[in-house]
Amino acid sequence: MNSRIISFIALLVSAASLSYVIWLHHNINSFAQAALRQRETELVHHFAPNMLEMYQGMGIPENKIPKSPQTLEELFQPAFGMITNMGNAQEPTQSSVTVTNAKK
Repeated sequence: MNSRIISFIALLVSAASLSYVIWLHHNINSFAQAALRQRETELVHHFAPNMLEMYQGMGIPENKIPKSPQTLEELFQPAFGMITNMGNAQEPTQSSVTVTNAKK
């Protein structure tokens, strides 16, 4: 009789453990997403004052600077835009390089 009770308790504990693992497996993505969102919010609140001050110092127009960024993408969008526009500068053509080299 005593061994049946122990076996029954072991079976209940095993079933409860298996149920918990299945529940955790299905909800792990939501837990990870919540943790990432919280960390991103912390980073944005930490870096926002410095980045906004840097943007103003670099002469980025006020309408391009986010007022209250909520994500890292919103916070760094002016910097990405500035870096992307750096490649749009007039690059010297092959003929102007040849003429410059010929003068030397």
